[in-house]
Amino acid sequence: MKRFFYLMLCLSLLAGCGKDKDKDISEPDEPEVPAVVTLELSEADLIFEAEGGQKTFTITCNTDWTITNESDWCTTDVTAGTGNRTITVKTQSYGELEDRNMNLTVKAGGNTKVLTVTQKYGNAIVPDKAKFEVSQGGGDLAIKVRSNVTYEVTIPEFCNSWIQPAPETRAEVSDTTYRFIISENESDESRMGYILFSAASVRDTVRIFQAQKDQLVLTQTEYDLPAKDTTITVELKTNVDYEVSIEGDAASWISQVETRASRVDRLQFRIEGNTDNISREGKIVFKDKNSDLADTVHVAQYKVYRGDMVFKMKQELIDFQATGNTKIIGNVIVQGTGLKTLQELGDLLVEIDGNLTLECNTLESLEGLGRLKRITGNLVITKGKTLDGLDDFLASFKGLENLESIGGNFKVISSSLEYLTSFKGLSKLKSIGGDFELTSSSLSSSKSFEGLENLESIGGSFKVISGSSSLNSLSSLKSFKGLGKLKSIGGDFELNSNSSSSSLNFLESFEGLENLESIAGSFRVLSSSSLSSLASFKGLSKLKSVGGDFVVNAGSSSLNSLESFEGLENLESIAGSFR
Repeated sequence: MKRFFYLMLCLSLLAGCGKDKDKDISEPDEPEVPAVVTLELSEADLIFEAEGGQKTFTITCNTDWTITNESDWCTTDVTAGTGNRTITVKTQSYGELEDRNMNLTVKAGGNTKVLTVTQKYGNAIVPDKAKFEVSQGGGDLAIKVRSNVTYEVTIPEFCNSWIQPAPETRAEVSDTTYRFIISENESDESRMGYILFSAASVRDTVRIFQAQKDQLVLTQTEYDLPAKDTTITVELKTNVDYEVSIEGDAASWISQVETRASRVDRLQFRIEGNTDNISREGKIVFKDKNSDLADTVHVAQYKVYRGDMVFKMKQELIDFQATGNTKIIGNVIVQGTGLKTLQELGDLLVEIDGNLTLECNTLESLEGLGRLKRITGNLVITKGKTLDGLDDFLASFKGLENLESIGGNFKVISSSLEYLTSFKGLSKLKSIGGDFELTSSSLSSSKSFEGLENLESIGGSFKVISGSSSLNSLSSLKSFKGLGKLKSIGGDFELNSNSSSSSLNFLESFEGLENLESIAGSFRVLSSSSLSSLASFKGLSKLKSVGGDFVVNAGSSSLNSLESFEGLENLESIAGSFR
């Protein structure tokens, strides 16, 4: 019995120990959630400036809490915690034109609180693109700009010659499309410019890149050579891969001289002697291998006549043509009353190394001089009354279409040029080394100077003089149209009508002389009768200096239409008198 009691006591003790052990290894109890959860935020919203920065708010809570944030520009230093805590909020800088905002959501138990974060917009100028690439040919460029400030648009001086604004109207705060005109790039180098949009505190830059012009330029394109064997050097400026070809029969007497250079821009060609009794011409063509870009060298071997030539009759023209001479070193004189045209020369002459004097009263046309390129001396055309009293001499200068330069004076002196309406026929004339003088008792049909569009310089004076007691001299002249490329006059500028009848009464301005920069001598506009239509000096906008007097004289009449000196805005100096 005792043994049974002892056994039961042991079992009882073992059972008690087991219960204590189970209690020691059990999971800890969950923290107790307060019966009432409290959650408060110290701020309902935070407002940041465009520069960004950091601010704080406080969470007051009696349990665990979390913060939910779905933005990428606003951050908090923690996203969860327990109890009371101060939270730091940071925002990045902002450059847009409207406010932005987001919510920070704080949760604790079943409670939710929302804090709104707002960031103000900043002053900004926002072009739609930062860079534009423009082709060599240029064209229109459109730039859309969004801004909330008043700003200026600036094109720097170094590139404002090829980037020009097109007129636009812009509101102070708006989306605006600006148009710019990009000029053709005539250079063989690419170029970069920029357009600056700027206000007091903000700015932005749009860069313009323009491709270069593919060039294949020969420094000299014409070689007039004697008949003897010779060698010429052709200088070529290019940025393309090119090839050289000698055209037609010229390949039998022109050949390229090989050089050691791997990239040649100075090429030599051997010209064989001309043993035939005729002049000959050839072409050397330089062509881009990848496009139609090309340039040509013209080589001519001329037969040369040395001495003066006088032509009076048609047969003399025919006889000269038969010689094959294409260049005369000496003077050429056409005189008498036996010629009406020079067609029998057959456009043979290319150069006159001397003077060309036309003093034939019956001459009606200059046809027959169609290949004449250079006159190193004077070109003088004189005429009195024809024997039968007809005045149909020279309605134009047709027949001189290839004349490029006159080394001396260009003078037309006639008792009457009543039928001369223009200077058509002189479209390639670039320079006159001496005076340009047109003198006649009547120039009543001349309305302008059309036909001289490529004339760039006059080394001497520019004089148009007409006067008669009975004829309406210069009565049709309205403008100087046709002289748009003329930049300089080395002597006087004189427009002089001495007619007692109406003269210069249609001249309203000096339009047509827009590129004239300097007159080395005096500027004179003289009329003994009338300048009644002259209203301004428009057309002289680039004129900077007059080396002598500046005189406008209407004689006994008046300048009743002249109200201002508009057109002389850039005139800086007059060395003589101003009358």
